Amino acid sequence: MISVSRSASVLVGAAVVWLTGSALLVGQATPARTVWDKVYTEEQAKRGQAAYVENCSECHGDDLTGAGNAPSLAGDDFMFQWGNQSVGDLFDRIRKLKPSDRPNSLSPDVYRDIVTFILRTNKFPAGDTDLGTDLESLGQIKITK
Repeated sequence: MISVSRSASVLVGAAVVWLTGSALLVGQATPARTVWDKVYTEEQAKRGQAAYVENCSECHGDDLTGAGNAPSLAGDDFMFQWGNQSVGDLFDRIRKLKPSDRPNSLSPDVYRDIVTFILRTNKFPAGDTDLGTDLESLGQIKITK
């Protein structure tokens, strides 16, 4: 009688573990990659730096530390604002709201390059593969310390 009860407990326990793991995978909201996975190239960040200077530095400063009401896009302030969000969230917000005098006026490639410059400035590593502009794919890359 004890072995049947023990076997049943083991089976119930295994089922709970399996169901819990399956539920986590099905409802998985955690991005598959992070900014530490070398998600952009140095060439993109260089283009992004030029686009940033032309379109963003007046408000956010040459060093991305912010000026006036414009928030810092570097360091602890950036991580406080964007940590645990996705690169897609950052891209989409910049695209929809910036530059403040002409939102959504730049091409997706320019917005993407600006995002890569922000990532490089925050010391996330560059790699060999270009960052794309597909919002769904960008949403799978988490900004994390």
